[in-house]
Amino acid sequence: MQNPEVLSTPINDLPASTFFKEGSTTMGFETLKEILNTAPKDLLANENFNYVWFGELVDFLTERGILHLLQPTQGNSRV
Repeated sequence: MQNPEVLSTPINDLPASTFFKEGSTTMGFETLKEILNTAPKDLLANENFNYVWFGELVDFLTERGILHLLQPTQGNSRV
């Protein structure tokens, strides 16, 4: 796994926007690892989920070359 330290770093300590940090806290996430371990259907079902927050997550992961971690492994769909 690439860049495992960023995955376990508290979101509030990451170079992310206040909006992303507050949104993550509101949804109950303290680390990126917790987000990535959440099934997509459960993430979407979270009453505080929104696509602006999700877009920032995608951008953050893309900038670090780890966007693929957001997708379940083939044959192991969490949907």
